Amino acid sequence: MQYAVFTVAVGTIYDLPQTEKTNDDGLLLSTIGDEGLYGQVCQVRTAPGGVTAAGVQLPENMAEVVSFYGYHGYVFAQELQLLDETALREYLAGDFVLAGRATDVLSLPKVQGVRLAELERGGMLRRLPEQEDEHAAGWAKVQLADGRVGYCRDVALEPIRYRMDAVLTQREGLPFDEALAEALGCKAGDLVQNALDRWHGGSEAAFRERVAEQAKKYLGAEYRWGGKSGRGIDCSGLVSSAYMQCGVLIYRDASIVEGWPMHEIPFEKKQRGDALFFPGHVALYLGDGRYIHSTGAAASGGVVINSLDPADPLYREDLVKCLYAVGSIF
Repeated sequence: MQYAVFTVAVGTIYDLPQTEKTNDDGLLLSTIGDEGLYGQVCQVRTAPGGVTAAGVQLPENMAEVVSFYGYHGYVFAQELQLLDETALREYLAGDFVLAGRATDVLSLPKVQGVRLAELERGGMLRRLPEQEDEHAAGWAKVQLADGRVGYCRDVALEPIRYRMDAVLTQREGLPFDEALAEALGCKAGDLVQNALDRWHGGSEAAFRERVAEQAKKYLGAEYRWGGKSGRGIDCSGLVSSAYMQCGVLIYRDASIVEGWPMHEIPFEKKQRGDALFFPGHVALYLGDGRYIHSTGAAASGGVVINSLDPADPLYREDLVKCLYAVGSIF
């Protein structure tokens, strides 16, 4: 098995081994399904130019991949750095931090440094320890995926609260939650509690508050089909990213799928941090009738807050009418 790390700020993951498809009306449509952000890892199921298990011949510059959270797709090879298992394990052992906003990695801990890389919100870096004589106030020493060392502003970074270990154990026919549980040495039913214990002091309330706050950090981001960064994000990208950044890996698309840690609950039991499902769309419930979502609607075209309450000026009747499920990990 080969693995890879994304080495561009935002790497495109296509649902098909081609960038476009033609619909019934003869229009060309994008096949983008997801994005891999800098520093995130994936399995390489079929190398560029190879033949997939389904018998599909890949272009010489495109690989078949599965992300660490179980999303299957195709990526241009120039956006990846290939790793064997030994190198991947060494990489995963690093002390990671999350880019909490768009930020530059510079060669020096000062604004005049040479720009080594640009990251969007959600990208990740390895943080390096600093000697006392090299510490610069307000700057963090970091390592890029290719080994180069640089610096970025401390205020641009957040703690990483998720694990990418499932990339080592995912295999055809094995549910995602079982793959991650195998990697972490626990039972699938314990994944959520493990995340609460590791990153939220065991508190469900703390998780619910943090997942809502993570989602709100994307407010104003443009709607992008298949997007998952601060530059542009879609509805399921927003909800799954907020959950990921709080330690729980859920299904990336806008539906509840068995094998990931989310299940349907009664509408009246919804709480802050639960997911609201509409046909082809998903939102994160904030409480008090309001929810946050990334919408392609012409009036907003991005991440906004709307309401389920007809008396609220943020009410959207069209969505309320087709709300069909509430999802929760609890």
